[in-house]
Amino acid sequence: MLYLFTWNNEYLVKEELKKWKKHFLSKFGDFNILHIQNIDELDKNFLSENLLASSFFSDKKLIIIENIEKIEKDESKKEFLISILEKIPEWNIIVFSSVSLPEKSLFYKKIQEFWEIKRYDIKNTYETKLFLQKKYNSMIDDKAIERIISFKSNSLSKIINELDKLFITKDFIRENDIIENIVPELEETIFVFVDKILNKDKKWVFTDLNIILENIDIYAFYNMFIWNLRNTVYIMFFKYLWYKKDHIVNELSLWNRWFLVDKKYKISFDELFELYKRFIDFDKNMKFWKLIWSSGEDLKFELQKILTII
Repeated sequence: MLYLFTWNNEYLVKEELKKWKKHFLSKFGDFNILHIQNIDELDKNFLSENLLASSFFSDKKLIIIENIEKIEKDESKKEFLISILEKIPEWNIIVFSSVSLPEKSLFYKKIQEFWEIKRYDIKNTYETKLFLQKKYNSMIDDKAIERIISFKSNSLSKIINELDKLFITKDFIRENDIIENIVPELEETIFVFVDKILNKDKKWVFTDLNIILENIDIYAFYNMFIWNLRNTVYIMFFKYLWYKKDHIVNELSLWNRWFLVDKKYKISFDELFELYKRFIDFDKNMKFWKLIWSSGEDLKFELQKILTII
């Protein structure tokens, strides 16, 4: 029996692996479990011996291989593993896990063809909020949940890690506890900033830029800002061509950012493309040393100048 635990939520995947491992241990003992986290460090002989051989101590064996996407880097090992999938005896339970294995990859398609794929995902921030409400019951208020979801970019693993640390010293968590003790992700800070640009929120764009750059190196901010803007250009272009949502998500490897495809903005595609083109021209000039300045303040001024067109 072979399974793939996948999709966009690392926390849910890991929790499910823990449940399977605990259940198997209670029935068959730890001699019958092999847990592999770095398949890229193992050779073909090791894989063959463990995946195809039966257990000496039981009629069942559980083999967990995490981060199976690592095998994509080694064509020879990937082809070998694919070649033995159908030879795995039914008494060996093989569980692969990954939150970044592309659906269009040969390995994914091969498992889908013969075995079972279990998808673990949370579709949006609302589902994350429901999950946290259920997990922590009445130990955290709704505004605190909404705040930490925003701070940690809807990453359930990061959210739970931060909340569990707070619960060491607190019996109940309020929104102010999140604001005072948890640092927002750089990615989330920039994501909100880009969102305001796309909604042509001129009132706050320049104020927010000043606040962000008080705590973040401007060059780190600039690179991530361009990356986020480029993603939005691609998404809007695909939508302009009437591509379906699943195709856009897979083609751009959006994964837990899939909800971006559903977002609507005040900026038109033509306006966005013109803005992006100006940044690309500026970026090219900067990287080819065609600008006479070199300070962070000069870079900030150039960014502000380009943003005035929104």
